[in-house]
Amino acid sequence: MSEKIIWNPTFETGHDTIDAQHQHLVAIINALTESIGQSSKETLVGSIAELKAYAEYHFQAEEGVMEAALSPHLSAHRAEHQAFIDQIELFDLDVILASEGLAADMLYFLRSWLTHHILQEDKKFMADIRPNPPLA
Repeated sequence: MSEKIIWNPTFETGHDTIDAQHQHLVAIINALTESIGQSSKETLVGSIAELKAYAEYHFQAEEGVMEAALSPHLSAHRAEHQAFIDQIELFDLDVILASEGLAADMLYFLRSWLTHHILQEDKKFMADIRPNPPLA
């Protein structure tokens, strides 16, 4: 239905655990991309729930790294994470799946938010943190 996110070295933050978690988020979004139009609503609901749960897990890990580093950007970063979760909770799959255009919009949001967040926001704070600090 839509293009997948292709992981490449520009996404790497230099923190092995965070990078592995980002790759897993990309895999979830790519699987969701493949599922739209081919899977049942229940499967898609499960995929969105998996994305939300893993995003929350990842965000806690990332915020833990920021807390340990006493990052001054933690509050703003946490707010971005919460905005993403809030948006996922607003997805109404009955409405989205009724329109190919809305499904494409949802996937575009997921892909663009994640890639922007990694390339801009995560790299900004990771540049100030030593490589591979322990997760809090």
